[in-house]
Amino acid sequence: MLPVGNSKYILKVNKKKILNLIYNSQLISRAEATKKSGISAPTVSRIVDSLIKDGLVQEIGMGKSTGGRCPRMLKMADTENYIIGIDLGTTNIYGILADLNARIIYEEKRPTKLEEGFYKIMDQTAEIMEILIDKAEQKNKRLCGVGLAVAGLINKQRNIVEFSPNFHWHDVDIIGYLGKRFDLPIFFDNVTRVMALGELCYGIGKKYKNFIFVNIGYGIGAGIILNGHPLLGAVGMAGEFGHITVEKDSKIQCDCGNFGCLEALASGRGIARAAQLELEKGTQSILLGMCGGDIQKITAEMVANAAKKGDILAWNIFRQAAEYIGIGISALINLFNPEAIVLGGGVIQAGEILFDNVRKTINARSLNRTSRGIPLLPPTFKLKAAAVGAVALVMDKLLDLELEDFLKKGK
Repeated sequence: MLPVGNSKYILKVNKKKILNLIYNSQLISRAEATKKSGISAPTVSRIVDSLIKDGLVQEIGMGKSTGGRCPRMLKMADTENYIIGIDLGTTNIYGILADLNARIIYEEKRPTKLEEGFYKIMDQTAEIMEILIDKAEQKNKRLCGVGLAVAGLINKQRNIVEFSPNFHWHDVDIIGYLGKRFDLPIFFDNVTRVMALGELCYGIGKKYKNFIFVNIGYGIGAGIILNGHPLLGAVGMAGEFGHITVEKDSKIQCDCGNFGCLEALASGRGIARAAQLELEKGTQSILLGMCGGDIQKITAEMVANAAKKGDILAWNIFRQAAEYIGIGISALINLFNPEAIVLGGGVIQAGEILFDNVRKTINARSLNRTSRGIPLLPPTFKLKAAAVGAVALVMDKLLDLELEDFLKKGK
């Protein structure tokens, strides 16, 4: 007989295996679950019964008979359980209430009061959470937890945002602040890794288990998925792709303090700044009219629109930014040998003007033919990628049975 500790561990492993099998299969019978899991029929039946009791699994309809009685089919109780996902951005805080399949039930957005600091932004986040919690209660659904996508260096050991150049935060404790106000499991992670997790759980992860999500927006980051798992690094800071040096003699300083970072030269902010510097030199461009003569109002979106209209200055800035991005992605491909690259973030709204030039650089700099054939894909959830990824962050904990105690407590 196994020691009690071992038997509890094995039961949890088996329960996790069955739950994930039901989730990934969408519909499966107990007999099929027994066959595919390699776990005994009585054990599978006990586990399924406990998952039904926990409100995570439902028994519905009848499957096809293979000689005996028609089996009852099992599925996740996806529409009975909700998750809150929040994209904590520097421009807007965007929150969604979604079911376990990331179908959006309700959404709420507020402009971020960036200049008012950490605590005000947390209060704004809490207000959005309260609205979404109320919507879940109105529909009489159970809330499994809250996920947040945050720009910055996340220290997993200390469970804090150690540094966020976008927010100008140092050592802030999101869970410590929000956890006092809400009796819900709350999780957060780096925005780009969260986006990658969203793709893994609900997007291209159905086809690829090795891919990299490159996020090009206000900043630049990379979420790296290897064999179906996100790469975290020693303390959770892997993926700071925007801070590789791509121009060693650059005089453009990044918010991190270094010069010539990819983020300083090719992010949305970097593209706008490059245009501003050129206009200050007196270079002619339709951008002057687009910004009403105030070059500080120039955005990456304006530069993209000007480039599409044939403006030489804007075109050259975008071409250079795309080349820098392509150089960086080529290095990622050579390092990690992914099956696909997802190119997301606000800057990709520029469309083929960006994608074409990035592809050209990747094809020119990749090591072999296989690398050159790697698909460069848009994000499945477009500008909602971070919020959906935040839902996936909680779903990942749910499937790993990390929320068991909370869900039983709330019954």
